[in-house]
Amino acid sequence: MKLIGTKELAASPRKALRQAVRDGSVVITENGHPRALLTPTTDETFLEDAREQVRSRARRAVSEIRAEAARRGLDRLAMRDIDREIAATRKARRARLSR
Repeated sequence: MKLIGTKELAASPRKALRQAVRDGSVVITENGHPRALLTPTTDETFLEDAREQVRSRARRAVSEIRAEAARRGLDRLAMRDIDREIAATRKARRARLSR
């Protein structure tokens, strides 16, 4: 995958776009660190490409939540403990809303 710095992208955005279309994606870097992916799309595939991006972010978020839960030991909670936590959260929310 081709790497393109932000300065090069700013100077030649069309070149970066052509590169993405040719290679499938381009990594946009800032100070040598990856910051974004430039991925080509078409009129025909735009909606599915956008949906895939949303699904990908959702999968990543779920993975991060699971990893954090495991790190904190929350992945070993029994169902009764989960139900108790949900009930306490709902009670606190109702109290905040009734103020």
